Amino acid sequence: MAGAIGSLINKKALADSPKEIFNPFVFLLAFVLSFSGGLHGANTSNISGILAMKDFIKTFGLSGYSAAAKSNISGWITSVIVLGGLIGALTSSPFNDRLGRKWTLFMNAAIYSVGTIIQLVASGNINQVIGGRAMQGFASGAGTVTGTLYLAEIAPKAIRGVLGAFFSTNIMLGVSLGYWVNYISILHIPSTSHWQWRFPILFQLYPGLILLLVLPFMPESPRWMVLRGNEGGALKALCRIRRLPEDHPYLLAEYNEIASSVNAEVEIVHSTSWVGLYQELKTDRTLLRRFILVLIVQLGFNFSGGNSITYYQTSILSTINVTTTDGAYLFSGIYGLMKVLAVLIYAFFCSERFGRRKMVLIGAAVNILCVLWIAIYLGVLAGHNKAAGWVAIAAVCIFAIGYGIGWAPVAFGLNGEVFPNRMRAKIMSLTIGLQYLANFCLTRFFPNMVASIGSFGPFAIFACVSSVIWIYIFFALPETKGVAIELMGPLFGRHWFQNGISKGPSNSVLEEQPEAPTPAEYDLDQKNDFEHIERDRNTRSQIV
Repeated sequence: MAGAIGSLINKKALADSPKEIFNPFVFLLAFVLSFSGGLHGANTSNISGILAMKDFIKTFGLSGYSAAAKSNISGWITSVIVLGGLIGALTSSPFNDRLGRKWTLFMNAAIYSVGTIIQLVASGNINQVIGGRAMQGFASGAGTVTGTLYLAEIAPKAIRGVLGAFFSTNIMLGVSLGYWVNYISILHIPSTSHWQWRFPILFQLYPGLILLLVLPFMPESPRWMVLRGNEGGALKALCRIRRLPEDHPYLLAEYNEIASSVNAEVEIVHSTSWVGLYQELKTDRTLLRRFILVLIVQLGFNFSGGNSITYYQTSILSTINVTTTDGAYLFSGIYGLMKVLAVLIYAFFCSERFGRRKMVLIGAAVNILCVLWIAIYLGVLAGHNKAAGWVAIAAVCIFAIGYGIGWAPVAFGLNGEVFPNRMRAKIMSLTIGLQYLANFCLTRFFPNMVASIGSFGPFAIFACVSSVIWIYIFFALPETKGVAIELMGPLFGRHWFQNGISKGPSNSVLEEQPEAPTPAEYDLDQKNDFEHIERDRNTRSQIV
């Protein structure tokens, strides 16, 4: 048991952490918040299977369309959720800043649930399905920003990687369950029944319902409450999450770290506006390096090929000899399950033991080798070498493992942990918005790339682009495990090509802070500083 617990916790950060903060409630809270990832995962994997179901085709009259028109409709049904996600991510910042993390996520869950119900009751009007999926996409995009933001802000630094990986685990769980629900529908529901395709859509409701039922009872982010000037509420929320009394030295130190960082940040003119973000990106080189790094990580996440394989699983499997309907659905279920297991391995055994940097480099390297082999097979060996086809199937499975320990958890985790408090919501809306934009382009035009340059083409592109991004990550990404969110800046203080290969600031530099005052002492210090400024101003006016 001790060994298992030890693998969950960053031991350097554990040195000054009381055992009470690793309590069941913080794990429960993270688990609930991770269903924001389920908003994205539950509706992505089973759509290709639904589109192929006979009653769905009959109900919406798709058999009457030409092959080109049917392909275009299928492309929009599949990709509109990503386009909605792009809009949701880009517009999420004002809601996160004004409503808070909890109620913004609650609103997203409500929109997602309504969009799912609209599809569930659709009959004959394909635009109703597209509209419902667009609503789901909007909610999942906004929920991705809010969920990862919320998770990072409530997690103790010693287990931030573990709790952050819950988000990716829930994405993969939704993907995996979606595959299995399709498989069950094909096996046990007649192809003439509307419920063969409605049951997989009904399944998509679960993450939204869980969030709607549980979120009202969860605490708000203490960091957001400090940003809104509610210091008392922030301290109470932090006490509830950490399970420590208000006068505990660790709690006071964390509270002071949050409060002093936030108050120093908001003193900067326009520091929380879009203009202020632009100005700071121009003047703060460490912030610019973090921003560019996370943008490129989001591109790497998409150009790994993971999302394209998920969306077009059935079509890809048919090119590598998995041609029977039930066989394709079964293999898809196994593929999704392997992703879930890989993310769980990352969360519970790798994130805090080996760190984000090592795991994303290992996982991305595995993905590059897998998509390279798939490209070679589809371009040269398909139809000529049966053994090579089975190796390609194995490569898809191994890809799931590399994806689950690398890009999937790290891409979302870095978003929430490396940016300053005052700018986090805005920057994350941009970085996750870029992720959805890249996802939309790849999802929408993947069939066109296959038609234009052959089935091997997209995978060759994935291998080339991923290799370039891997080199950049190797030089630019420092290790972030065990570092407080408020103290990320020094990790990016060198040139971008040195941050990854140079040893970061020591823990003594990162964690050396003055003794934490109580909240009352902190407020008194602020009042005294203000009175001192006023006295100086009055003195100068009298001299004049």
